[in-house]
Amino acid sequence: MAMIYCRECGYKHSDKAKACPKCGYVSNETLTGRANKLVNGKSIVVYLLLAWFLGVFGAHRFYARKFGSAWATVGFILVVPVFISAIWALVDLIVGICNISTPEKVFNS
Repeated sequence: MAMIYCRECGYKHSDKAKACPKCGYVSNETLTGRANKLVNGKSIVVYLLLAWFLGVFGAHRFYARKFGSAWATVGFILVVPVFISAIWALVDLIVGICNISTPEKVFNS
């Protein structure tokens, strides 16, 4: 029996233990076990699928209950196109004012 340190809390315990006796960290899980593990009823696989297919809308962040950054993502989607359109409209306004005496430059392509 060898003594190992817990990766989570640093407590020294037996390598035969399935979990750290101090913090409960499970050190002998396989990668597959971690992928299928549910944390608070949520799966990392679902999180990854939401990030891949609906990530631009922040769906994965809503799923992870990170509401602040999820709403920021939604706000970014709504604000940036409006901001770009506003800049474009401002440029058109300036071009129109500069060509007020020659409107054919504005209306002809």
